[in-house]
Amino acid sequence: MIQILEIDFGRRRVRTETSGLILLCAGALLLLACSTWLWHAYAENDRVQAELDAVRHRTFAQKHAAKPPQTPVAKLAEKQSLSILRELTVPWQDLFSIVEDYPDHDVALIGIDQNPAQSQIRITAEAKNVDAMIAYLKYLQRSVLLREAVLNEHLVETNVPGKPVRFQITAVWRKS
Repeated sequence: MIQILEIDFGRRRVRTETSGLILLCAGALLLLACSTWLWHAYAENDRVQAELDAVRHRTFAQKHAAKPPQTPVAKLAEKQSLSILRELTVPWQDLFSIVEDYPDHDVALIGIDQNPAQSQIRITAEAKNVDAMIAYLKYLQRSVLLREAVLNEHLVETNVPGKPVRFQITAVWRKS
């Protein structure tokens, strides 16, 4: 048969035992000890982080020390050395071979002038006629090393037999 279950909600409860209270006190003491240990660990971590930041700041300040402003003499020397470096890095061999190796022999070179700051050369030449001058200009424009080859000026010399054309071309070389 089924047993009847009696539930009494008004009865007094049993007191907790002494061992439970001892265990509760031990847990509270352990919690207090762990929280103190954690507080000390956080304080130590903050101290070490502050030291690390100070060391990083000193290292950064040493690596990136403020340079004193350059004197006018030093600025001039730097400017001159950069100018000399630009002149030394001009690809003369390649430029001469392009300018001089024109397959048609109806253009005579008179002079080559340079402007390393702008990577420019100015070619002064003489052609037997205007068509030869235009063909030479197109030859330079097709060059791999030169770009922006343009005709600056030309002059047909009518007082010279054959009426040659003296012209000037400016081109910019490609930096490698």
